Amino acid sequence: MGKLNHLKTAQNWLDDKICFTSFTCSLLSTRLGKWITELLTVTFFIVLFYEIIYWSGIYLGLWEYHAKDIFKEIPVHCAHVYIRINMVDKKNVPRLRDYYSFRISLLNFWQINEKNRIGSDLFKLKRFVKYHFEFGPEDFEMNENPEYGSTVSHLKGKILHTFTTSKLFSKYLDKDYKENHLILFDNKSNEVDKSRDNEYLSKANIETGNVIDCIIIY
Repeated sequence: MGKLNHLKTAQNWLDDKICFTSFTCSLLSTRLGKWITELLTVTFFIVLFYEIIYWSGIYLGLWEYHAKDIFKEIPVHCAHVYIRINMVDKKNVPRLRDYYSFRISLLNFWQINEKNRIGSDLFKLKRFVKYHFEFGPEDFEMNENPEYGSTVSHLKGKILHTFTTSKLFSKYLDKDYKENHLILFDNKSNEVDKSRDNEYLSKANIETGNVIDCIIIY
C-alpha cells in the first residue's frame, strides 16, 4: 500500500503540473487522454535526463560517443589565415620560447614588461611583417582527406616561398632555408610542434581567420 500511495502522490503532482493551462488541462479530461499525456510526459523527462547525462559524460571524457566509428566528425577546414613573420638567430631559440610562454593578463603589468624586455632585442625585424594566405582546392585536393583542408607542412611551404621571394627579406637570403627553419605559434601562443607538420590545419588548432606567428631561424 505504501508504494501505491507514493505512486498516487507522484501522479497527482504530475497532473497538477500538467494542468497549468486550460488547454493542457483538457488533455486530462478523459481516462485515455490522461494516460497518454502522463506517459508522454514521463517519457520526455526520462529521455531528457538520459541525454543530459550521456552528453555530459562525453564532454567530460567519461565515455565515448557510441557511433564515433560510423559518424566521424569532420572539422571545418581552414580557409584563410594571417601570418606574422619575424626572424631570430639560432642561438636565441630558447629565449624565443620563453617569450611565447608568457600568458599575459591585462591586470599583470609585470608580465607585460617582462615580455617586452625579452622581445626588445630578440627579433631581427623591429616589426612583424603580416601576410594573408588563402587556401583554394589546389592547396588540399591532393591530400588523402581533402575535406580536412590543407596541412601544416603545406602552409609552411607557402610561407617559405613568400619569404624567399620577397624583397623585404633579401639581405637575409644568404643561406638555404628549409621548412625546419620555421617555427609556428598559434593564436594562443602555443608552439605548433614539428611532429604535427603532416597534420591538417584544422586538427592542429589553426582555424579560419586566425593570426599565426611564424618565426624564421636565421
